Amino acid sequence: MTNALEQLQHSKATQQLIQFWLNLPRPEGSVCPRRSDFSSAQINGSISEVFLSEWEDAEILRVVQAGTVLDRHIGIDMTGKNIFDMTPEELVEDERAYYKALRDQPCAGMITRSMINFADVPFVYRTIQLPLLDPFGNVRHFVGTGVVLSEEDTEREFGRRCFRRTRLVERHFFDIGAGLPPPEKAGQLSQGGPLHSPEPRD
Repeated sequence: MTNALEQLQHSKATQQLIQFWLNLPRPEGSVCPRRSDFSSAQINGSISEVFLSEWEDAEILRVVQAGTVLDRHIGIDMTGKNIFDMTPEELVEDERAYYKALRDQPCAGMITRSMINFADVPFVYRTIQLPLLDPFGNVRHFVGTGVVLSEEDTEREFGRRCFRRTRLVERHFFDIGAGLPPPEKAGQLSQGGPLHSPEPRD
């Protein structure tokens, strides 16, 4: 069930995080490890790509720890920011549906998105999300990596597509033992709109 997850090769940090997450202990009857058993400091050499977020409610997904690699490329420290506030408005509903699916199933996920940074440079980035349990056995936290794809990687995977729009390029779910969410609960691949810088909306 986790074979597809283990095949993700887009960065060394991603491979290391996935193996670390898979090897963490699980409470009896659960497919997810506890947040209390996870420490990014134990993932040697990969902490700069690792981020941790916390689902506070349907309106707030807070970045608890942000990887410096993606921060530098975006041009803003994401720590403490609400991911839904940083998401272009036309994509927010699908983003909420995606994270709700990760929590309700539970399962792991991967998204690839195009956007623009504060220097007005468009880029394509990929994140994975691995669920972690709170003390009550609920999925409340997500740990993952954020990687900016090179122009060569982007062209190899998606062809000569134009990424001068903010859009969700791809979304995948990975079965970790509890199945996959049905399509109607997984959100849609939105076409998005004009490129947005990642400034929080008022």
